[in-house]
Amino acid sequence: MENDHILQRLEEKKVDMAIVDSMMNAKCGYLIPHRLHIPWITQSFGVDPFAIRAPWLPSFVPSIIFPLSDRMNLYERFVNTVFTLVVHCATTFYFPESELEILLRYRRYGDFGSLDELASRSVLWLLDAGDVLDYPRPMMPNMVSISGLASERSADKLPPDVEHFIDGAREGVILMTFGSTASRLPAHLVAKFAAAFGQLGGYRVIWRLNNEHDVELPANVMTGNWLPQNDILAHPSAKLFITHAGHFGVYEALYHGVPMLAFPVFGDQHHNARRLDERSYGVSMDLQKFTTSSFLANVRLILDDRSYKDRVLKASEIFRSQAQSQTERATFWIEHVCQFGGEHLRSAGNDLPLYSYLMLDVLAILVVVLHIGFFLLYKLLALIAFVVRKQNGHPSSRTALKKNN
Repeated sequence: MENDHILQRLEEKKVDMAIVDSMMNAKCGYLIPHRLHIPWITQSFGVDPFAIRAPWLPSFVPSIIFPLSDRMNLYERFVNTVFTLVVHCATTFYFPESELEILLRYRRYGDFGSLDELASRSVLWLLDAGDVLDYPRPMMPNMVSISGLASERSADKLPPDVEHFIDGAREGVILMTFGSTASRLPAHLVAKFAAAFGQLGGYRVIWRLNNEHDVELPANVMTGNWLPQNDILAHPSAKLFITHAGHFGVYEALYHGVPMLAFPVFGDQHHNARRLDERSYGVSMDLQKFTTSSFLANVRLILDDRSYKDRVLKASEIFRSQAQSQTERATFWIEHVCQFGGEHLRSAGNDLPLYSYLMLDVLAILVVVLHIGFFLLYKLLALIAFVVRKQNGHPSSRTALKKNN
């Protein structure tokens, strides 16, 4: 295989543990530690609860693909359940022919049924799910929350031009960035945002934007192709974060206590934006349908309504008040499983087939037993009724006796 020389170098280095950055639809990374015959840890924010046997019922744990809360109505629970099952079946039982060939090659290093089975062998799960933003869910002993791992206090000085620009803002500064995937926007969207920013007297806006269409921007706007996002959010003058609701950016804003205005674009961003609405850490809008006036109204709402800032500040205090930082917690548990292994953290549920884990076999037996019980009870009641009618000389019972004779 074309990567053999890289894997041989890893074998020579005698690696003790691997950390696999995994998503539901990207599990091939498990093949590397499997081939090296070393244990592995999974780091992820999007996992299939059925595959790893996490007790996250779709009745109260929404998929990250949908903008749902943990309090779903019947229709939402139905959609969430069906989607969760479809994703599990699609990622477990469907393999392109090229992928099947790869799996066959790697099975010579040790037998396994599927990539899900390899995932379930993780000695530890480092999950981007926490308390201040995510909905509560049960965690198993081998699951550790590291939500907001990249969020930290800022120790770096801002670039001189950025710091000078912020210092000139009488009311404060607004940071706007849609990440690397959306630094380019159509001219009509740039114009709508710019028109709103020009009406924010006293505030200055730092915008990650590649203004390739040369749209005229107001004097209170500064743009750049790259911005020190965490350091700007950490500045005391940061009043609002306009974001695409990316996972790490949202946690950085929460860590520094900055309310948000979200324009989700794709993937988990709609789910993240819904959580901001639910927690009242900010407001979400539709990037394709917003108007300058509606955008400006929501900006002023968040800036003028102190409750948004207060809720985010409380979330920041909860976030920072933990006995261990996210980095310290992750380091502790990685060292723990390196030293002791992970068998003492592993649930027996991980070794059950899915139908047994979901107790479908038990439920099937109960249904059969109940049907047999009801059938026998019906026959018994029918017999008792027949005997009672016979003893009372009921005509129908005599007719039945004649027919039987």
